[in-house]
Amino acid sequence: MSVRRIPLLAVASAIAALAACENKKAEQAPLPTTAVTRGNIAVRVQATGTVEPINPVDIKSKAQGQIIALPVEVGSVVKKGQEIAKIDPRDVKNQYDQAVADDVVSYTSLQATKRDQARQDSLFAAHVITASEHDSSKATLTAAQADLVSSRAALDLRRQALEDATVEAPLGGTVVSRPTTQGTIITSATSANGGTTLMTIADLGRVRMRVTIDEVEMANVRVGEPASVAVDAFPDHIFDGVVEKVEPQAVVTQGVTFFQALVSISNKDGLLMPGMNGEVTIRAADLSQVVQLPIDAIRPTNELAPVARMFGLSVDTITSQMRKDLLGTEGTTGVPGRYVVVALADGSYEMRLVKTGPTDLRVQEITDGVKEGDKVVMLGAIIIGKPAVPPTLRIAANIRRAPTSEVGAATGSGGTQAGKPAAASAPKPAAAKPSGEPQATQAGSARKP
Repeated sequence: MSVRRIPLLAVASAIAALAACENKKAEQAPLPTTAVTRGNIAVRVQATGTVEPINPVDIKSKAQGQIIALPVEVGSVVKKGQEIAKIDPRDVKNQYDQAVADDVVSYTSLQATKRDQARQDSLFAAHVITASEHDSSKATLTAAQADLVSSRAALDLRRQALEDATVEAPLGGTVVSRPTTQGTIITSATSANGGTTLMTIADLGRVRMRVTIDEVEMANVRVGEPASVAVDAFPDHIFDGVVEKVEPQAVVTQGVTFFQALVSISNKDGLLMPGMNGEVTIRAADLSQVVQLPIDAIRPTNELAPVARMFGLSVDTITSQMRKDLLGTEGTTGVPGRYVVVALADGSYEMRLVKTGPTDLRVQEITDGVKEGDKVVMLGAIIIGKPAVPPTLRIAANIRRAPTSEVGAATGSGGTQAGKPAAASAPKPAAAKPSGEPQATQAGSARKP
């Protein structure tokens, strides 16, 4: 039985095809990237809140007694100076009449004392009375004058008390609440307990909405920024407003920190009522033709796990080459920056620090670190999975530690020495090994799956 020999050329061709197939499988897969572009960014901050009146005034009476007239209801529109309540005036009217009588007596007594003083002056000039008698008459005149001043002051107070029995609106507006009714006995506002509130009046021509804003969006909120308000009662009507005030004290709800802001709203049509719920959209900024990137391409420097996994490195390897002020070390708290991974022309990638501006939660302005046209890796798309052949990662100068830092050699493939970017490694010529045995690799080279 004869054994058929396979030509040597055919064997060589098969080995070459197998090697080509293996090299094809070992090619590093390109990472998903997006181009740095220019465009417009409309920064908006949204929050919900409740309509409330601006500077409502609680109306109280300086008089006390029973309410005998209450001509306004909740929702009534009143003018300044309009009568809105009347208290039983009998007590204060009697006191006023008594004060009038006391004033008449004091005035009459003073006139009589003046006439007597004139006679005393004549007698003293004629040396009929002594100096002590003359001085006594002058003292009597002074006392009569003081008594008249006292009675006039008491009369004025009683007149005010009588006027206070009729309560007038101190401002024009709308009655938003009225806790009392006709027949209620009230205490005066000058009493120890502060008096009884008759009603609350507010000018609803301009109202405000109190909203809570998450602390992460507070950097975009400033007093004076325009806002639009939509309420559930009028879904097709947008009201114009402006940020009036941002309260400095935080409010923590279920572990989340918020800040309260007051947005004043024009309500000239009187459609908005206190208590209505709605949504406020604050127009924080409108940026035109700025350098921008999707927020999915930007990460803080304390989030390195996705990048380390994609480039076959350990997190410690990357952090050992980064500036210490961007990282939290033992006993200190680093201030994280923002970084992107840029695709370079030679097929490698570079990790760069960038400065960011406002965002609309879709794209974010980039003020420094990249330029228009750069290709940036979509970091959100590389979180899942680990490539068989990790690409090469360089550490840019603006995020790298100073060259004087002493850092050991990188332990993972694709690592760099401190202060030096990791250049893309060219595969070394394969040593002669039996067929099927994997080759030793460096960063960027094929490695065993």
